[in-house]
Amino acid sequence: MTTSSDAPQFSFTVSVTITNDQATFVIYDQSGEPTEDPVEVTVHNTQIVYTLVNNNDGLIFVAPEITDDPNNDLSYALSDGDQVITITDTDADNENICLKLVVAKSSDPSVTFTSPDPQIKNIPPF
Repeated sequence: MTTSSDAPQFSFTVSVTITNDQATFVIYDQSGEPTEDPVEVTVHNTQIVYTLVNNNDGLIFVAPEITDDPNNDLSYALSDGDQVITITDTDADNENICLKLVVAKSSDPSVTFTSPDPQIKNIPPF
């Protein structure tokens, strides 16, 4: 999906630690601080980019879990050897969308781990 030049891009890094088959996700904002704040989208075709860092467990991004998106406002694309997932949000409706990042072991993609919800809030311009 093409993004207009005036659409913002939010960039986050994601660290996932696996201990005893349990995953701990930490999402860092552009200043490198851990964040759990929702992303507020107010411009059509905003891109939200998550990049895996400190990836010592051979993890890759796979399809995210998206719920509460009745109009299919979110789409995603994987890149850089599945180390980056880009979410594009059309911001067509006023809603809170649940997006859970999902990673898998590259050696066995059937083994997946799901993040808590880095929620996306669509707030159309008025």
